[in-house]
Amino acid sequence: MNKKNWLLGSMLAGCILLIFLQLSLQMNFANNWQLIFWQLRLPRLLFVLGTGLCLGLSTLLLAATLRQPYIDGSMLGIANGAELLVALLTIINANVLTYRVLVGALAGVLCLFLLRGSVFKLKTRPVFMIIGGFCLAMFFNALTVILTSNSGWTGKSMGNVTWMDVIWLLIILVGGSFFWLLYGRYLPYFALPEIQTRQLAFPENQVAMTFQIIAALWLGAATAVLGTAFFAGVVLNQLIKELTKLGLVARLPLVAIFSILMILTADTLGHFAFYPTELPTNAVLLLLLTPAFVFLIVRWSRAL
Repeated sequence: MNKKNWLLGSMLAGCILLIFLQLSLQMNFANNWQLIFWQLRLPRLLFVLGTGLCLGLSTLLLAATLRQPYIDGSMLGIANGAELLVALLTIINANVLTYRVLVGALAGVLCLFLLRGSVFKLKTRPVFMIIGGFCLAMFFNALTVILTSNSGWTGKSMGNVTWMDVIWLLIILVGGSFFWLLYGRYLPYFALPEIQTRQLAFPENQVAMTFQIIAALWLGAATAVLGTAFFAGVVLNQLIKELTKLGLVARLPLVAIFSILMILTADTLGHFAFYPTELPTNAVLLLLLTPAFVFLIVRWSRAL
């Protein structure tokens, strides 16, 4: 068994174990366990699985199409922009919370077009692009904090996931996957130097925009409930790249499964570590990824 298959098998086994724990822990002490299972545990679990898929693959798509491996949607303001619009519309009309996943997805696309008209024009100067995106993210985050202070807003929690959230996430995932199937054959072109793709008459800008819209839809939908997890996507993507040395397309399944595994781990710990007190899944995720981030920094410094 090669390293890729061993990693994939280990991560799948970890996911299965965590799924079992999520569905079974603390159930013996509940008299209304059927209601808890069908209305709380199962929709939450399904949403967590979809969120992991969205986070991992959206990072890979943005990094590939922007040709910047050390970047993700949280660093560009897409996640914070989606979070801001969901919070704003929920405060104006509380009924919007029912459709927060859809609103988050559409907000992600709006932020993407804003970025394409401004920050993405600095693609040839990656440091300035990252700084510009990060400033936009901080601006959106500041507005969200101001808007939600003392407002009673109940966003950014996996504890209140509903079946409506799951249905909208599934629709957005399936819709994005459909366009991925149509354009997926073009993804390997982004592993080639830009000058070479021009010589091949490859319509890079058009294809990149399609993949970026898919990434923005998925990230916005996931962020509407999870909240922003700064740098999480970069760490997930780069850790798999460092451990396997695989190319863009070859590491797609590994990044997807690893992202699901980490979100599952974070949500399981956030839900059960101090049960019945709930910890934010995005905060637990960042804590879990801190050792991986340190590992990457050490690895990169030794490669200099």
